[in-house]
Formats: sequence, structure tokens, C-alpha cells
Amino acid sequence: MRYKPYMRVATGLWALDKGVKMIELNLLDALVTRFTNLFKDYELPSKSGLLQTVKVFPQYLPQPSGATVKPKSDKQSIVPQGYTATDIESNFPCVIVKLGEVTDKEEGSLDQARAAVQIIVGIYDGVYDKEKESYVESKDCQGYRDVYNILEKVRQDLLTMPARILEGRYRLDMPMTSGLTQEQDWPYFLGYMNTVWEIARPLMPNNYDY
Repeated sequence: MRYKPYMRVATGLWALDKGVKMIELNLLDALVTRFTNLFKDYELPSKSGLLQTVKVFPQYLPQPSGATVKPKSDKQSIVPQGYTATDIESNFPCVIVKLGEVTDKEEGSLDQARAAVQIIVGIYDGVYDKEKESYVESKDCQGYRDVYNILEKVRQDLLTMPARILEGRYRLDMPMTSGLTQEQDWPYFLGYMNTVWEIARPLMPNNYDY
């Protein structure tokens, strides 16, 4: 199979032919699919007062309902500005898989290509109220426990993959770090996990056709 030359695309970026999907996006999609299956039966309190399955999103939370412009991000929270109670009810608790920096090194390096992926966890800190027969905002600020439980579930799932390889193509590198964000936006608690993956990259051809 002939090596596909790089082509100029309409966005002004250099990329492979537009019909070729980026390797990093395949990794992102594979993780979203894996975590969606992992949490399909995992429920936590939501602002609606009911238990809700943990949702998994690629890269960002959905925009607020009825938004006409992209909301500005709050540096201290993953909750976009303009989010209403209805938006929060729909999207929390959640896991967000964010593709980060991709690094390529010289041919012959042991780690020629790496992709950083951050996994963000967001939960609503709710406790069951017997009188109201629903979940309400907890006052004891123990929502971090739910965050750590989700992070540990992800950690164990990734570390028990055979040879730490996802879908036979992406190898989880070490170290892997996780914890709580420094600033918490009660009644929401946020956590993160930083991962790095070995990925493939196109080989430089020996002969060029100009």
C-alpha cells in the first residue's frame, strides 16, 4: 500500500487525506465507549432528586439547552456558564474524556508517539431525604467519596487490561495520576485522572513521489 502524502485541507492545517480519521480521535472514541459500558449500571444522586446513571462525554459537556453561542468556561469548574438546573439534572453525574497533547519523537525512539488523555469526573453531592423521598443537596461535603469511587473504578479497569493495551492498538503508559481538583464548586465535586497512551504514527517513506 502506497504511503498517503500529506494534503492541505480547507481548515489550513496539514493533515492526512480528509477521509482518514486521526489516530488520537480513535483513542478518544475507544475510551468513551469503554467507560460508557463500565458505568452503564452505575447510579448516583442527581439534582433531579433521583438516582441517575453516570454519563460519559467526549472532550466537553454539552452546551446549555437553548444556547446560541458557546459559553465561556469557568476556570474553577467544568460546569459551563449558562447551565440551568435542567442542564445539570441531565448531565450530572458524568465522566468527561479529554484528549490532550500529542507528542512525536524521532524515529528509533522507544516512545515515538504519545497521546495525553485526561479523565474528568463530576458529581452532584446528594443525600437521600426520607421526608421528601428524594435526594437533596448534602451539607456534609462528602461528595469527594463518590469522585474517588469513580476514579478507582476507572483505574482498576485500565490497569487490568491485558498488557495494558486498549483494543489491541493503544498501550497505557506509566505513571498514571489521579486526585481531586484543588477548587471544589459545592454541591459539585470534581476529580481527574491523567493518562498517557502509546499510539501509532505514519512511517516516513524511503522514497518520495513529487
